Amino acid sequence: LSPTKSATLAAKIDFLERMESRYGYANSKKGFIDDWRSCEFPKLIPPLKLRPSRVQQKPSPESSSGHYCNDAIALCNESSSEPEVYLDYAGSAIPTRTLLSHMISHHAQILANPHSQGGGLASDRTLKLIQLTKDRIKQHFGIQHETFGLDELDNEDEYNKIREDNTNHVTPCPGYQLVFTSGATESLRLIAERFPWSSMKVTADQKSRIILSSNNNTGILQSNSDASAHYLSSQLKWVKACSVLLYPRNVHTSVIGMRQIALQRGAQFQCVSVDELLGATSEWFRKLTEGSMSYEYRETKIHDAEKKDEGRKDEPGVYKANDVSGKVENTTGEPTTCKTIWIHHLLVLPLECNFGGDRFDWSNTAAMARESCSSSYLHCSSENDERITIRVRHKWHILLDTAKAAATSPVDLPTLAHGGPDFAVVSFYKMFGAPTGLGALFVKKHRRRKQSGERVTEERDETNESQATDASYMTTYSVPKKYYLSGGITVERSISPRQFFGGGSVDVVLAEKDFMVPRNFTTNLVNGSIGSDEDEHIDLGVMVHGTEHFRGIASLVHGFQELDDLGGMEAISSHSTCLAEELVQRLRKLVHDNGTTVVHLYGQWKSFVKDKMTSPNNPGPTIAFNICDRDGSPIGYDEVSRLATLTNPPIQLRTGCFCNPGACQDAISLSNADVLKNYASGHVCGDRRGVLNGLPTGAIRVSFGKDSIWEDLDALVAFIENVFVSRGETLVTSHSPEESADPNNTERLRIDELYVFPIKSCSAMRVNRWPIDRRTGRLAFDREFALVDTSGSAMRLHSYPKMSDIHSDIDLNTKTLTVTAPNHEDLILNLKKPNLSADHSISPEDVQVCGTLCKGSIWGGSKAARWFSSVLGVRCWLARHQDAGKTEKISDDNERHAYCNEASLLLVSQQSISILNSVITAQGWGRLVESRHFRPNIVVSSNCQGGNETKKQIDEKQKATNPEDSWQQIIIRGSTDVVELTAVGKCARCQMVDIDPSSGMKGNTLRALAQYRRDRGKINFGTFFAPSTPAADTKNMSSNNTNNNDDASEGNAWLEEGSEVQQQIPR
Repeated sequence: LSPTKSATLAAKIDFLERMESRYGYANSKKGFIDDWRSCEFPKLIPPLKLRPSRVQQKPSPESSSGHYCNDAIALCNESSSEPEVYLDYAGSAIPTRTLLSHMISHHAQILANPHSQGGGLASDRTLKLIQLTKDRIKQHFGIQHETFGLDELDNEDEYNKIREDNTNHVTPCPGYQLVFTSGATESLRLIAERFPWSSMKVTADQKSRIILSSNNNTGILQSNSDASAHYLSSQLKWVKACSVLLYPRNVHTSVIGMRQIALQRGAQFQCVSVDELLGATSEWFRKLTEGSMSYEYRETKIHDAEKKDEGRKDEPGVYKANDVSGKVENTTGEPTTCKTIWIHHLLVLPLECNFGGDRFDWSNTAAMARESCSSSYLHCSSENDERITIRVRHKWHILLDTAKAAATSPVDLPTLAHGGPDFAVVSFYKMFGAPTGLGALFVKKHRRRKQSGERVTEERDETNESQATDASYMTTYSVPKKYYLSGGITVERSISPRQFFGGGSVDVVLAEKDFMVPRNFTTNLVNGSIGSDEDEHIDLGVMVHGTEHFRGIASLVHGFQELDDLGGMEAISSHSTCLAEELVQRLRKLVHDNGTTVVHLYGQWKSFVKDKMTSPNNPGPTIAFNICDRDGSPIGYDEVSRLATLTNPPIQLRTGCFCNPGACQDAISLSNADVLKNYASGHVCGDRRGVLNGLPTGAIRVSFGKDSIWEDLDALVAFIENVFVSRGETLVTSHSPEESADPNNTERLRIDELYVFPIKSCSAMRVNRWPIDRRTGRLAFDREFALVDTSGSAMRLHSYPKMSDIHSDIDLNTKTLTVTAPNHEDLILNLKKPNLSADHSISPEDVQVCGTLCKGSIWGGSKAARWFSSVLGVRCWLARHQDAGKTEKISDDNERHAYCNEASLLLVSQQSISILNSVITAQGWGRLVESRHFRPNIVVSSNCQGGNETKKQIDEKQKATNPEDSWQQIIIRGSTDVVELTAVGKCARCQMVDIDPSSGMKGNTLRALAQYRRDRGKINFGTFFAPSTPAADTKNMSSNNTNNNDDASEGNAWLEEGSEVQQQIPR
């Protein structure tokens, strides 16, 4: 072995000795991970072999597919020769080959639509498999018994009786219903839509009054205990109460999105810090619910109120609420009707933060929320002295987001959140990779309460009174309901609006009339009508619309079997966590030559020191961090992720904020003002702007899973150490920009090659002489056309290599574009005038070009669309930039650049290409490159010397500065025209330069450039130029210039191959 490999092997042996049985599943049914990793994941990096593998490698299955399928297979296999490092298990697990094989064999079964009940054996088989899968899922999540949640018992005696019957004093497991969804996000949306968000308003007219009182320990409330209380309560015009959505700052974006529906239904939302929520008491929750109530005083003076009350019979007294009888008994002996109104609140808690793996024990928080359930009383008195007490009961429900935690740790639902959460969500693809798009929503079963009280009459529209029934009343609640309790007391309730219903979610429905009863709806035992109590359980059948993903559901059992074969979730947790601990330890050891830290960790992993956690909680195997240079400045996550894909082996990371804005802000210390400022500057979620104003906009996330190995973390550490750790080798500039710009220091420059790209990303058209627009600096027809896919995005060569087969030729005399491709007849398009026939529509359409929204006109109609679709094997259409041929003043860069990415004219030098080829040769990366790899308009020849070099180990030629880097202004002198151009920026490169423009084959160009052309997160090669004279000031512009890319008009000049290029030193 080489010294490097020997050191790596020794490091792994040391790791295995320290971790012992924690790593690798050696005692599991499946065996040690090194023995089967390469077999299950042939495209991931293999483990270092410490002993011969007992598992034989299986050949990849071959398949015969159609044209489109072959393209998809080729895309998946494009990098099959180079194994990868996968470190994004928080995003998704990877299915093993065995799991996929079992799923394929499972799909061979004859399964019918589960709604086809009574139709035969196939549908019965489907229903049994679905139920079997549900039972298997419940077993995995610790749901062993089907008892009701103890928090739903009517009194403490029933609770104590159950505890006494349980000899082990273990809280009985609550029963849960389970509904399949597309994932955790879909489950959260369902909860948000179906949760009983509520708001109510009680109003008293001028002749009535409302007394507001809070609940106390004895259940006794004082209506008018003293003069001041009497005065204040008599001034209330109305009282409002509403639901509250509460969540900590470190929740997923999908949880935050629930507030949109909550606010729409009249609820409030509260976002608090994790520490505040962990320390919350029952009194804290009571104050929160009391804060959701508001009221308005009546404009009445004190002596007027006292005078008004002199003749009233309702003297101050004591009123005791009795929820069972529905009456309130007071000291005067007069009975009072009691109406109970429930206000439901939702607390959402992440079992594990998906940003950096932080975990918290929410048991006390959930207990305090449930213990805080309190009541407020509204004692209403009408003009006729009738008394009505409205009891407003507050109740907290707990929703647990287990999507991240369930992937690598045991989740025993009944033991979490103080007796089990009311709701829980999970995504199965995060656990074992397949099937994707499948998750589950757990809903705790609640025992129905005894219903009491008198039925309150609803205010109905008299015109529809004859059509109204008790059943239809349950389907016509799209607006708030208003009730008249007595005299001038009015209650307005917002009831959940109408919900969509589909096949399988109803018990009965009428097509002609507005009548529907949801699935498994119950009959109200008090009055015999169809309906439900305000706090009554609703069957989850109403949430299942249409046919479930029954084949995917049936295959889940194989995924859970894989988890068991590894020793269960405890073994998976131990395996993945020890990898995370090892990575943290090794990242901490990375320092620059001046002693500054390379990696800055976030969250609980920051407190992991010397194999121990200094925080009370153990985080999950997910680590968030940023990398800093030797002066402490952050290196953008965009640069890290781009270089990670170019290293050998390529590394899959996750960068950004990971759909967790609150945790991200807390980690990198971004205020709300900072976020809004970044947004104003153009930064949005998911873009590649890793640093703004000297501060990071996100982080880098590494996450381990059940199939991770030590070699994954070792590859990551080696990548960071080799690329970002400063070793004291400084770059030296051998020539200053002024020296490089001095014409005396260089030989004569000239245009060697001149290219036009009529269709963006297709083959170049080399020309000897071509017109250039003096206003825009754009060559005639350059990037004026683009191929657009069905999503509205301009297609690019690195995604569709067959675009290299499409060649264009423009005849300036006939104003025609001839397009050719192998095995296809030539396509000839008219450029001068649009054809207004039905086959040549010129309606403007939106076109996305590298994230920028442009406008384009459909060109060539369906004939051109069919031609290009046939060549590429992908449905597409040809767009012409909307402003092509525009005669008025140019107003923005879109008009100036057409479909060019950044600027109109791109220039590279032959010496720059020569330097790059020397790097490719030195690294042994195969095929050399030519100028067309970089899609330039102008290629110049130069013997310019000079550049950057290291003091050691780097050849001077490989580190030489590309001469065009320092050119600030150039003058091109042709046989007929002189054109002055100014540099406007460097060209940041992407994977497109890896594609050979002749063959469509992929090379290592970008990886080679990354060795020496990195600059602040970008890999630059080539320089953009624009006219030196502003477009508005360009002279010799004819007022009648049509500028539709005709031959050189007064607004155009000519560029020619062989023209002299002179550097001009700015004054």
